[in-house]
Amino acid sequence: MMFENDYTIQGKHATFIKYLVKDAGVFPRYIDVYMTGAALGILHQKKAEENDSMDRARIYADAFSTERAKCMELFRTVILADNSMDWSNEERANICFRYRDREREGAVPPVTKEEVAVMKQALDLFNSYARGGIEILYEAFTSDAIINQDDAVDYAYKMIYDQQAHADVQSSDLDQLLKPEY
Repeated sequence: MMFENDYTIQGKHATFIKYLVKDAGVFPRYIDVYMTGAALGILHQKKAEENDSMDRARIYADAFSTERAKCMELFRTVILADNSMDWSNEERANICFRYRDREREGAVPPVTKEEVAVMKQALDLFNSYARGGIEILYEAFTSDAIINQDDAVDYAYKMIYDQQAHADVQSSDLDQLLKPEY
């Protein structure tokens, strides 16, 4: 299953995670940066590819076991919200709720190679959004020379407030759209 083994982030994104946890002290754990990065990445439609630098940051399996439910919920949210892939709504639902990411002998129903390939593609997409969000976080916390906890809280509050305002506008637009004409 997804999110049950160690995951190594390489290159500049590993450097960014280490900075956000160890230097800036914004997050207590690497997995917190990873999950927040995925959420920000999809919110801002920002994806990023891995790069080849030698720096590495590892998120251990025990962190994933603690946060597995949250990671799965984020994964589903990203897959359902993404519009860059050519998947139908049914395929997205299958990826989120039906498909499995590994072949298992004796599985009922049997796991197909196509199912495993699609799940790998979906996880790669999720990780690209996580890397994009990590870049957003890094840029946000390195734009000023000195960041203290109050500034970090203010920034987080502003981002949440802005997102809520955006959601409220979309909600009122939807209410207006669905309003009866009589």
